[in-house]
Amino acid sequence: MNITNFIIPNITEEDKDMFFGPIDPADIFTIIEDHWIMAHVMHKAGIFPSVSQARKNGWNKPIPKGFSHLVVGKLKRQVFIFGGIKE
Repeated sequence: MNITNFIIPNITEEDKDMFFGPIDPADIFTIIEDHWIMAHVMHKAGIFPSVSQARKNGWNKPIPKGFSHLVVGKLKRQVFIFGGIKE
């Protein structure tokens, strides 16, 4: 399947279930570093071979707060991101 899920660290199981529903924990990647930007997410999702390549393609921006759904690339890979609660 062309779906990749990302969450911030320290998310509660309740929030995880609310945003992603019943999902195998192996299908969710945790955004482990505070310095990660969208280029890191796109690389980890397998859309770009490196973080620097993702940056060159315009993903040099912060991970958005809230819940995001992106459809990216020729293969139409779906990327779901829970980047925390908007303030």
